[in-house]
Amino acid sequence: MNKKSLAGPRALTIIGSLAMLVSLVLPYATSSNDTMTALTIAERWKEMQSVANMSVGVSEIILVMIIAIAIFTVLALIFALAAKGIPTLVFVVLAILAYVYFNLSFTPYGSYGFGFGVYLFYVAAIAVIAGSIWMIAIKRHNKAAIPNM
Repeated sequence: MNKKSLAGPRALTIIGSLAMLVSLVLPYATSSNDTMTALTIAERWKEMQSVANMSVGVSEIILVMIIAIAIFTVLALIFALAAKGIPTLVFVVLAILAYVYFNLSFTPYGSYGFGFGVYLFYVAAIAVIAGSIWMIAIKRHNKAAIPNM
């Protein structure tokens, strides 16, 4: 009976999930003289919204998207800590979909371009996906390695 350890994929999913959370507060858009995080973008839209006398607008949608991304990422982290591969995979995919939808609202313009946080999120998400698939494969291998008595 050769059981494989879940330590490697579990560590990969935990570190990746934490990096996804950290990426939300890292620079999202940068220029030569300005840096914006995802939350800063929401604040700037709120200022524009108050100037234009709009009641509900883009800033609330941006904030809801950031909260949804954070919730999905925290859920992926919780399931990674519990060494549950399938729920981790589901919630990281939901986080990626929400992040892609969030990114559709921002296109680099003028001197602004994507910041380090955007790239870190995608790299960390790929790591979580790989770790959760690896975790699922090891669990299935370990289940198949148990002899029938």
